Amino acid sequence: MTSALIRHTIAVVTLLTATASPATADEVKVLTIGSQAPALNVEHWVSNGNGAFKPVTTFKDGNVYVVEFWATWCGPCIASMPHLVEVQKKFAEKGVQIVSISDEDLPTVQGFLAKPVRGATDGQTYAQLTSAYCLTTDPDRSVASDYMEAAGQNGIPTCFIVGKSGAVEWIGHPMQMDGPLEAVVTDKWDREAFKSTFQKQQRMSLLQARIGSLMQRGNIADALALVDSEREANADDAEYVAMLDDIGLKLRANSALQKIQGDMAEEGLAELDAVIKEAKSPLKEQIESVRIQVLLVSGKSDLAAAALTAAATAENASAEQLNNLAWTVYQIKDRGQDVAPEVLAAAVAVAERAVDAEPESGSIIDTLAHLVYASGNLDRAIELQTAAVKNVGNAPPQVAAQMREFLAQLKKEKAGN
Repeated sequence: MTSALIRHTIAVVTLLTATASPATADEVKVLTIGSQAPALNVEHWVSNGNGAFKPVTTFKDGNVYVVEFWATWCGPCIASMPHLVEVQKKFAEKGVQIVSISDEDLPTVQGFLAKPVRGATDGQTYAQLTSAYCLTTDPDRSVASDYMEAAGQNGIPTCFIVGKSGAVEWIGHPMQMDGPLEAVVTDKWDREAFKSTFQKQQRMSLLQARIGSLMQRGNIADALALVDSEREANADDAEYVAMLDDIGLKLRANSALQKIQGDMAEEGLAELDAVIKEAKSPLKEQIESVRIQVLLVSGKSDLAAAALTAAATAENASAEQLNNLAWTVYQIKDRGQDVAPEVLAAAVAVAERAVDAEPESGSIIDTLAHLVYASGNLDRAIELQTAAVKNVGNAPPQVAAQMREFLAQLKKEKAGN
């Protein structure tokens, strides 16, 4: 069995939420809209707005603060810097101070700031660009723990608007903060309206962080128990319960995949089949694809071929679903994994069905061409890939180029070169 590929299939349906430590997910007090903003225990204040601002520990009544989290490796964070400069200049005289915090060490941040701004023609450095606001670094991550992790925020850049009373008024991407910031500054902000919307999203983020921590420790059973508990406690919230049901199915699928990876393959496959029966699109198709991958890498070619045949004859399967399934088989073979002839033939049938459903889709024809070529029929592969290139349509330039390159490769092979 190819364990690396098995691990890849597990990752397909794993909740990618294990970003916080177990202690963080379970123990930190939740920070939400209306909470008093924690003090800033920042280690290094790198810039101070050209002398306009002093380091902040506690927030001064009547002032407004933007606490933003960034990193030197984060492209969107760097792209947001000019906007932060504009916002700071616009609101500086209205009592607004931006504090941008990285959790990297000081030399890393200083090294980044010494670099010229990408695309700048005047030699401006990032230190010069960001000098309008306070840029800091906090390697012990105390502030990130108090803000990002406590609020269930996993991605950067993220900013927190701290209002005139020291309460958190808004949390989100810095490129979207202008309207809320203006409203907070002018005392027109409707905190409660935003809070009701934000907390629904936050509740799910915090739950996923807790589940992620349990998954890191291998406690799938505890994660499922947590989901069940949340479902019971929120039975009147249909939307939230539906999301919980989806998470529960993903967790069960992961449990089944772990059994297949170990020495309980038959039990795992039975459990995975049960999950597929309960799941709805698009999760259903995603897990079906994973199931076929698992069958192939575990040497169960007869079951994999049967699953593909069932997909090819299913009444409600869309062209996109069929195409993705067929391409999955090709990718496995392309990685060097042995694919039995009956599996390859079944995958071709799936791809043929997809082309029948959308005969003018270049990308779908391209999938069939690849599988036909893998089956040893060079002439038909050239015929199909020629049609795929003619129907390239609005495919991204990179995809279109790959399709043309494959056709050239086939023709070169035909010519004996």
